[in-house]
Amino acid sequence: MRQAPRQLQPAAATALALLIASCLGAAPPPQGIDNEQLAQAYAQAEQIEGIKSLLVAQRGALLAEQYFNGHGPNALHDVRSVTKSFTSALIGIAIREGFIQDVEMTLADFLGGLVDNLDEEKGRITIRQLLTMSSGLEWHELGSYSEFNRWMSAPDQLEYILDKPFVDPPGARFNYSDGGAHLLSVILTEATGLSALDFAQQYLFEPLGVGDRQWLVDNQGYNVGGAGLQVTSRDMLQFGMLYLNAGAAGSHQIVPPGWATTSTQAHIATATALPYGPHYGYLWWVGSAHDHDFYFATGYGGQFIVVVPDLDLVVVATCEWHYVAARANEHWYDIIRLIVERVIPAVQ
Repeated sequence: MRQAPRQLQPAAATALALLIASCLGAAPPPQGIDNEQLAQAYAQAEQIEGIKSLLVAQRGALLAEQYFNGHGPNALHDVRSVTKSFTSALIGIAIREGFIQDVEMTLADFLGGLVDNLDEEKGRITIRQLLTMSSGLEWHELGSYSEFNRWMSAPDQLEYILDKPFVDPPGARFNYSDGGAHLLSVILTEATGLSALDFAQQYLFEPLGVGDRQWLVDNQGYNVGGAGLQVTSRDMLQFGMLYLNAGAAGSHQIVPPGWATTSTQAHIATATALPYGPHYGYLWWVGSAHDHDFYFATGYGGQFIVVVPDLDLVVVATCEWHYVAARANEHWYDIIRLIVERVIPAVQ
């Protein structure tokens, strides 16, 4: 662990490192960092079973970057539901590029010719409602039972989602749903003619200098909109910094600035579905602690990108998630508490 602030050098060997340097290297090293408290946070992180990485960047400097349990900066991590925030970015880019008109477009606009006898009411579900997890369709994800594995084992993942009944009027209530996020991937492909991964490669990853990445597909060939993207911890850091900088990386405006702002604002209450995340944006969780507002992408088992705008801070963590659910959830709680209660106070 690097206890003192360290700036990345522009002479780094890869395009990825060069781009991180361009984003991080412009500002002087941060002042007022409690290095001892930050070191204690890393010592605590090392005790979390299965943790893979913890990265902290603030005000243009990489404060600390440590990998655990045999992992390194080039390792790809299946970041589970952090994928959703990448999917959100791709929808925003697709709107800017003219493939999608706006977030009020509906399932019927894209799936009418793809799905036989699309239910008229379901066809009126909007992109906005999918982004805010308020489609109204039944789904069980958070809590004691997760529908994800049953859905992924279905012969037709799209049909499985569209066969779900309404439990609320669309737009009325937050209900966390991998199915809803997946519909956004289907919409993206139908709108652009590209898979979500190919679209991401062209419009997000290549402009960031990120190499080829991997993304889980369903039985119909659509990338899974809510999970299964594999990226490095530094990719995650870049993505968080991209949003911190209103969608820009250096002189490149990759995500529309309005989208970066709007998607990380509170649009709907989550009824405390997750600790520290009482509100939800466009596939981003929104919360506050210690008098600081923040937003975060998170995935099962302890995958995190946490952005604290007023501290100019991005924190990334990854963790092994192939455990029984109780242990994976325990790791998730351990890591979010570590970030919010130990890391953020160390850099205020």
